[in-house]
Amino acid sequence: MAKLTEHKTTPLQAIHHPFFSQAKIQVWVKRDDLNHPIIQGNKLHKLRFNLQKAQSIGCDTLISFGGAYSNHIAALSVAGKELGFKTIGFIRGDELMNRPEKWSHTLKNANHSGMKFIFLTRKDYREKHQQTLLDKFQRQFPTAFIIPEGGTNPLAIKGFKQTIEDINKQCPQWTHLYTAVGTGGTLAGLAQHSAEQKKIIGIATLKQAGYLEDEIQQLTTQKNWQLLTQYAGSGYAKLDQGLIKTQRWFEENFAIKLDPIYTNKMVFGFLDELKKGNILENSKVILYHSGGLQGIKIATTFAQPILAI
Repeated sequence: MAKLTEHKTTPLQAIHHPFFSQAKIQVWVKRDDLNHPIIQGNKLHKLRFNLQKAQSIGCDTLISFGGAYSNHIAALSVAGKELGFKTIGFIRGDELMNRPEKWSHTLKNANHSGMKFIFLTRKDYREKHQQTLLDKFQRQFPTAFIIPEGGTNPLAIKGFKQTIEDINKQCPQWTHLYTAVGTGGTLAGLAQHSAEQKKIIGIATLKQAGYLEDEIQQLTTQKNWQLLTQYAGSGYAKLDQGLIKTQRWFEENFAIKLDPIYTNKMVFGFLDELKKGNILENSKVILYHSGGLQGIKIATTFAQPILAI
């Protein structure tokens, strides 16, 4: 198993289908789901330099924030366990306090890895970026290193530099890269280290995610990115029948598993953009697989299909 603070180059896997041939495009999947068994894909890149920083200043505890289905919380708990940190997760939803039978698969796994939880009301959770609250937590846990929700900060952006360098070597002529978007850090990191003529397209996984545009712009100086907000379906950690059908179609055709919260919506958005003719002929498209496969066991909510393949 590669050390968490070392970069691992993952395969860029070509995928073929008549749908792509008819559109006269080429498609690859960047298999960052293979860079670690649990701390997969973008989570490892976001954490790498944060973990190095925490080690270098002598912290013994890692603190971060997330919801009940947060891949970041799952990844942080395992990273802490592997590197000898204590971990604390501030979790959205105080109704889960003292109700472990109601915890998601993600929270149960994180707790099994040693993470302690502090459950916040949704009102308090919305204040998680406020410096006064962060200062309070730092005083409460003076030897802790605090990482923002989703791991998104300047150290996280730095973590995607080698990923883009790998892609540039594996497919120098690539034109588009699609990625799922939660907090925006992955989109910003990929855009920041890509050439201006490349197109980085983010598929938002939360409803009404337009507010992320301002936050992404604060994280990158590049203008080569776009955020699409119309493919979130019924919302975060909820699956419409159209999303389920798309995920099954993709997995059956290409034998690559998708997670139900992020990468399935990314693929869904990419296919719909292609169907609408928004991707030009001769484009060389990369689908960024950001891992998150630990999140497969989630409760699903079914609505009407929104895309038929």
